[in-house]
Amino acid sequence: MKKVLLTAAVVAMVAGGASMVMAAAANDGLGIVGSSHDFSDGTLLAAKNGATVTNEDWNTRQEICRVCHAPHDKNRTRYTDGLLWNHQVSDVTFTMYSSETLDGVVDDQPTGSSKLCMGCHDGVTSIDTFDNITGTTAITAYANTSINIGASGGHLEGNHPVSITYNTADSELNPTSNTFGDGSTIAKVLQDGKVQCSSCHDVHNKGTFAGSSLLRSGNKIATGSTASGLCLTCHNK
Repeated sequence: MKKVLLTAAVVAMVAGGASMVMAAAANDGLGIVGSSHDFSDGTLLAAKNGATVTNEDWNTRQEICRVCHAPHDKNRTRYTDGLLWNHQVSDVTFTMYSSETLDGVVDDQPTGSSKLCMGCHDGVTSIDTFDNITGTTAITAYANTSINIGASGGHLEGNHPVSITYNTADSELNPTSNTFGDGSTIAKVLQDGKVQCSSCHDVHNKGTFAGSSLLRSGNKIATGSTASGLCLTCHNK
């Protein structure tokens, strides 16, 4: 189904599969056009998965990129950490993943691309809040509750940790030279040495696997895929 991210997804949040972002479309790996993050195509969502949204008339410019990015900010600063961000960011206070078994340091709140992904996937912020628009369309309108990563009061404990340092000294983690199915190395998908939603999810759909929620590697046995291939790229088990 086409419309029902992430983040980078996330982040799912990151590792598992359908629990992190909207299900991938038939154009897996072919780019942003027609992907889960293409909000320019009007009525194509109407028959998808029982969605209550029948069009995307909130995207009056019918631009794909502008929902998240804009070349000129025009004094409506959404986020100051690059990427020409044009979408509202979440103001939810999140409870981050924690475990005594973790060797990496987890940030107090989502950072980097994970912070941006939460601007839609927190279950609170409207996906049509961008440019100068104050939106009203919740992500729940896209009929897939698994994409509400931060719903239930911002609890992220049940999702793969994000904004966490990839500890290269941890013998249970593979070297950062290991490669995902889309050809990206672990080193390439880390942000400032941290695992974020975009570490596992290609939000622009350039190399994702069919039916994998924009994952960089297939996670089940299929053509060109290996069982738990995504997880085993990083985790030495």
